Order: sequence, then C-alpha cells, then structure tokens
Amino acid sequence: MNHILGAGQPLPTLPAGGRGLGERMNGSDGRLVQTAVIGSRNSGRAIILPADADELTSWRRRHPAYTYWCGTQLGGCGHELSDRLYRDKVCHFAHRPHTSCHRAVTGAADADHLFIKDDLAAWSGRNSLKARATSRNLGTGPGDAVDFRVGAGKQHVRFQFSRLAHAEWHQARRRLSDESATLDWVFGPGAAHPETMEELYDEYGYLLRFRFVTHGAVRRIRLRAQDPRRSTDWVSLDACALASTGLRVPGAESYRRSTTGPAAAAGAGRGAVIVGRSREEQVVALNEALVTAARFRTRPTWEALARTAGSDLLTLSVPERVALLVAMEETVGSDEGLLLSALILAGESGPPSYVGDVVAAVGCGVPATAAVLGRWCRREADRAFAVHGIPSRTAPPRLRLTVDGQLAAQGAEPVQRRTIVHVQGGPVRQSARPEPEGLTGVPLLRDTEIRHALRGARQRRGPRPRYAAALIARAEEALTRLPEPQRTQLVAEMATTRRWLDSRADTPARKPRQSRRAKETADAKRAAAAAAKQSARAKGTQRGKKAKNPSQGARPLPGAGDAGARKTPR
Repeated sequence: MNHILGAGQPLPTLPAGGRGLGERMNGSDGRLVQTAVIGSRNSGRAIILPADADELTSWRRRHPAYTYWCGTQLGGCGHELSDRLYRDKVCHFAHRPHTSCHRAVTGAADADHLFIKDDLAAWSGRNSLKARATSRNLGTGPGDAVDFRVGAGKQHVRFQFSRLAHAEWHQARRRLSDESATLDWVFGPGAAHPETMEELYDEYGYLLRFRFVTHGAVRRIRLRAQDPRRSTDWVSLDACALASTGLRVPGAESYRRSTTGPAAAAGAGRGAVIVGRSREEQVVALNEALVTAARFRTRPTWEALARTAGSDLLTLSVPERVALLVAMEETVGSDEGLLLSALILAGESGPPSYVGDVVAAVGCGVPATAAVLGRWCRREADRAFAVHGIPSRTAPPRLRLTVDGQLAAQGAEPVQRRTIVHVQGGPVRQSARPEPEGLTGVPLLRDTEIRHALRGARQRRGPRPRYAAALIARAEEALTRLPEPQRTQLVAEMATTRRWLDSRADTPARKPRQSRRAKETADAKRAAAAAAKQSARAKGTQRGKKAKNPSQGARPLPGAGDAGARKTPR
C-alpha cells in the first residue's frame, strides 16, 4: 500500500552574505559556509563546522588530520576549504582566494540529504535490512531527493527535499508505484504542494512529515504523524518500523481512515463503481472541501474537489455543477458573506466561466468579461483565506459590480436602500438617519471596512485630505463598537492617515482637540463673561442719566454778574 509523508514549510533561502552562481572570489571568501565534506571532493561524509571558537578548537585537537572540501555531492565546486576560527563572530568554512564556486546554498540544511543517508545506513544495519540509499538530482541539485530501497527495490521510500508540483508528484507517484510493491513518499519541509497535502489528508486521514535536529557536527532525522487538527510526537528512525505494508511511525495508525478515501476511488480503474449520493450529502461534502482549501490557502480545480468531496462530482455536467454550487451557497451560507465557489479554478487560466453564473444566481452581479470575473474571484478568494486561514484575520471588502458588469470604483457611493413601512392609509417612506456634521459625502461603511477605506483614501483622486479627515471622524465613532484586534488595527490606520494629512500642504487646518474638562472650563468662562456683561448693562439702566441744570441755557437777570464790576464808594 502506498503511504505518503508530507510537510508544508517554506523552502530554505540563500543565507545572508551568500554570493551568486558562478561568482569568482578574487579575495577572501565572505560567505557563511557552514557545511562541507571530509576527506575528498567526492566524499559523502558531511560535517557542520562548530560555530563557537572554543568548540572549534576542541574539534581541531580531536581531528588534526581532517581535510574539508566543497563537495560535489553538496553541489559545490570540489575545492578544498579552510576552517576559520573567530572570537568576535561565527566560525565558518571559507574558500581559498581566487576560487570559482557555483554553490548556491551553504547553510546547515544544505547537507541534510547526506546526513539522512548516514541515518538510513545505520538504521538498516541495526534492523538487518539489505537496503541502499541513493541521492537524486531532479533539476535543482544533488539533494533534491533520496531513494531508500529494501529487498531488491520491492519496498521503496522516497525522501523528497525539493519542492514538487502537484502534477509532477502525480506523474512520479504513478511511475514509482509500478516499480515497487510498497511506496512511502517522504516530503521534507516545503516540498509538498498544498493541493497534494489536501488530497493525501482525504485519502489516508493523516500525513507523516520529517525534520532534522542538529547534534554537534551532524544532523539527525525526526518523523511524526499529523492531521489538520493534531500531531504525534517527533521520533527518531529507531522508533519506526518497515513492515510489509510500508513505513510505520508510532501513533499513525490511530489516524488512519477505516475505508478508502475518495481520492483512492478517483484513481481507481474505469470499472470502479461510483456510489450515488443525495444532493444534501453532496452540498455538505463540497462545502467542507472548499473550506479546507481556504484553510490551506489554495484554489482547487473541479477535479481536485472531486478527489476530496467525492468522485461522483466528476460525472456532473456544467448546468448540474452550477445548480450544486448555488444550492451550497444558499443552503450552507457563511457568517462572513463569503462566496466559496469563487475558489474554483480551471487550470492556470483563472476561474471557469460557469462560476460567473453562480455569482449572478446568488445576487452578487453579472461579470461582463472573463477578466472582471477573474479579478472579482481573486478578491473573494482573499476574503475566504482571511476568514478560514490560520490565524484568521479581518476580511477585505468585497468588490462590487456595476449594472453593466464592471468593477465599481473603490470608495464609490453605494446604492442606498429605502425601507417601505406599510401603515394604515398607504405606504410611507422611512426617513433616513440625519448625517453627522462633517461627514457629508462619506459612504456609510461597515465597521470592518473603515480601515480599508482609510487606506484607499490616501490614493483617492480629488479632495483627498477633506475626504480622509471625514473618514477619520467616521472611524472614531466605530472604535467603541469594534473588538480586538480590529480596534488596534483601526487605531494604527488612523494614526498613519493623520500623519499623511499633516504632511500635505493642502490639508485644511484642524482645530486642536480639547479634553472634556478643558471644554467645560472654556464654556464656563464664556458663560461667566456673558453674565457679567448682562449685569453691567442692567446696572447702567437703573442709574439712568445725570439730571440737567434747570438754569442751563436761561437768560441771566438784569444786574446779575455786574457785582464784581461795581466800584466801592469812597
């Protein structure tokens, strides 16, 4: 029985300071070369140089006669290397001056295919197995894969190190299965395509993956069983066994499916009998398959869905597929308003045309062209990855389609729905809520969409500063309604937008924000000043004007004023 092992880790990258292919080193080698082989250029005995100066000194004393080479089995140039001891930085191997080397990867994981051959040789000797391990170059280097064959090749284990596309894996699996009685395919970190992992989860119920751990100057392999929800502990090769049905890892049998999965049924011969299911069972299985694809951030074809959700889906015509997808969207639905049918692809050309019929049938609009449908589905796929991915995140807003089937401009005014309330005497239109001051022209957005609207406002044509300032006011209202971590993300986006507004010359001047206490104090001062002014006006009215002199302006009496001019009698 064929048994598959897999993992989904990122591929190793070129270490910092690494040189390009074929670069000639006219001076000293500045690369951080951590691995080499011992004895000769064609040796398969790998070593990781101790990084600590004291450890390297001890290593030199124990092995004074060792010579180190940039081995051909590492993809190196075959020249001799020198071990560099440093007290102020990491110790490493280095090429001699004026050496041309085309080796691309020089990290500790570069020699894992040689370390696993040593582990397999020791393991087969302890278990009295007549076996051989062979390195394979599949196009990217001598460490692309390691084949472990037992008993004249009847039992075959392949350890896959380089990334393998889903179609390539299918082709190689078919060829190697014909050559062996049992095939155990071992995928290393980053080597398994997500679609391959999804198919194997459904077929076997679990995967077996492997990794390496460093022990001094060597690395040792570890394996474990896992499914999408749980995993066993990492174990060494000594804890595993090679039975008549293939490689076995402790705890893996509890994950195994009791019956053959749909993927095996899809790969059966033409005479295989397809068991019919009800429409409700097909809807549930199809929804689960699409949710799993979104969790692994993949977009499957209809054929891949049939391997996961049931091989009877392959016999459906295009109208029957559309009807099944529409029934799934309307029956199962989604709390986030997702359209999982948008995940389906037709090879590398984008979504199949019948997905557009599903989009129209559920009321999302009618895409005018295949390009519009492809872009709309890509956004909807991103929304599904955000909601169902691990960890989940806030989904971006859905792209809206106009009446003529084109994508609506970002930030455009959405269509306002009017609610009709039936009362006695005829229908009455329900009045809309009054728009808050300063937010005129800003669309009513959901709380989870304001953060994306703020980001788009900085790229919007026209009066961007005024529009962005109005959106910030809208965001301040939404802060009290948002949970964490959406609230923190919105606060960060608001701060970025405020800095962008402050850096623009055409930004309208903003009044400085006052605290509630400062505002109350200012209001109290204004009220006191007004009261004082009113009191002063009232006092002036009570006093009235000063009374006039009644003789002012009257004609003087005769003789009045002449007393001073009289002469005193002698």
